[in-house]
Amino acid sequence: MNLTVLAELIEARARAETELLCAHYETYTPVRFGLITIATVIAALGTIGNILLLIVFSSKQISNTPATLYPSVLACLDFSICFEYILLFGVDALVSYLKIESLFTLYYLYIVPAYVMARITQLAIPYMLIFATLERLFWTSKNKSNLLKAFHSTTGRHVTIIVSLVLCVILRSPSAFAIMVDEYPNCPDFFRTKTTNQREWAQESIAYHFFDFQVMTIAQTLVPFILLVGLNLIIVRRMCSDNVQKEKEPEPTEVCFKENRLLTQITPVHKSSTTIGLSFPPLKSMSPAVRSAVFTMAAIVTSYLISNVLHLILTVLERSGHQILKSDEDPLMSSQFHTFFSDVVSFVYMFTSAIRIVIYYLCNPKIRGDLVDFFANRKNAVYL
Repeated sequence: MNLTVLAELIEARARAETELLCAHYETYTPVRFGLITIATVIAALGTIGNILLLIVFSSKQISNTPATLYPSVLACLDFSICFEYILLFGVDALVSYLKIESLFTLYYLYIVPAYVMARITQLAIPYMLIFATLERLFWTSKNKSNLLKAFHSTTGRHVTIIVSLVLCVILRSPSAFAIMVDEYPNCPDFFRTKTTNQREWAQESIAYHFFDFQVMTIAQTLVPFILLVGLNLIIVRRMCSDNVQKEKEPEPTEVCFKENRLLTQITPVHKSSTTIGLSFPPLKSMSPAVRSAVFTMAAIVTSYLISNVLHLILTVLERSGHQILKSDEDPLMSSQFHTFFSDVVSFVYMFTSAIRIVIYYLCNPKIRGDLVDFFANRKNAVYL
């Protein structure tokens, strides 16, 4: 056996021993570290923006305005998503790229509960959007049954939120028992001595895999999307119908006196050719309220769809163990595609929550006015 072959065998044996001793890892290039740092800054701004929304919503004490309990809870959940992104990704970037040992130890103390909380939050957010949309539908309804009134009463809202959040915790609680921190004390690289893995029972349980993938995909992605699209279409159609009905009604007669004679000027009625069926009138012909509903629906549903579809694609690839997710050079290292795609999915989830205040400001004139009033009051308080 020549020296070259012997050296290759020794290197292969050392690599095999290292694979058994060290944890799976992802590389952090300067570009990736810079991008995640920028995303972390956006997440920090998102936490501030959602705290501001929560303050604005909770300060509404006017009895004749729609309740803001669901948007307030949604702002709390959006705040949680942004804060959890900082904990899970911003800190991980600092640990892996800057090699901070104390932060590495702290990171693996909270990683499992933070991960579980993130999954609970991701499940709860679409249902808070559904409840807020149902509330909009209730406020635009002319005939309100006693059941709907009870459901949208103060007590009804609190019961709905408590029950839904408890169900989200129950549905996501199995992941708390399925994830663990694996330790590799003999690894020569300190920053590869720990990682998160599924427990053995979770890897072998067909029922858990079915529940965690098929059932939760339906509960978190399919059902909320169908309900959000359907409910918002009903609201927009109803508002369009009301708008067309108002256009068909003749305007009040204008009475004026001229030279002691009563002159009645009747404004001609322009009949609208708009019909309410499977299509909607052009945006320019809609009232500001209808356009606001259209844009809000488009922004919320589109952002929700993008984040969940990307997450679904990534989950399918990971569950199938597709080769595209593994590095050809090192089986313990994720491929560049896996690293990039998972970063994009996590960022989009966080970004849709971070820009919620921007969506409200651009698409909802009422909340835009509340935000302007809030800053105006703070400015006046400073000058006083």
